[in-house]
Amino acid sequence: MIVIRPTASLAKRMKVKLADTDQISTGKLGDWYALNIVLARKQYIMAVSSVTRLAVILEAAPYATFPDRLPSAVKELLTFMAISKDAITSELFHMSHRVLAKTQNRSILGTMNDHRFQLEVRMSHDPWGKFMTTLEMAKMLNNIPSLVLPGTYPESVTKELFASGPILG
Repeated sequence: MIVIRPTASLAKRMKVKLADTDQISTGKLGDWYALNIVLARKQYIMAVSSVTRLAVILEAAPYATFPDRLPSAVKELLTFMAISKDAITSELFHMSHRVLAKTQNRSILGTMNDHRFQLEVRMSHDPWGKFMTTLEMAKMLNNIPSLVLPGTYPESVTKELFASGPILG
């Protein structure tokens, strides 16, 4: 089970009401925080893992199906990162049941705002950036240092996490 924590503005676009919950995600990547963003006049949703700050970018429409589309986007990114097939299958199993809840961690919201800024700068200063795929956007974000992570890069921290043994619980 995973807990998806969209911002209030994204929840409004998804037409869902969010509640507080004490439930925690059972997958290695933990809860997923999500935010709607506009880049080059296109609507996207950015989701960030609470554990590794790994970012995934999805096209926004249709907003209501975002929770159902998140696992396939995570699978695509983890496959691209050369995470083992067994580890990906295990993570996707944990993502098969999803709960929507209010955000709880301002640090992760800050990370998402930093990511949004990085994408906006890339799009405004690089005309080729406007033609990036969602996977290329995520790859760029996951290779920008993060001072809140012990390994500094979301991609390297994620690879280390999946290289370690299974989580307990």
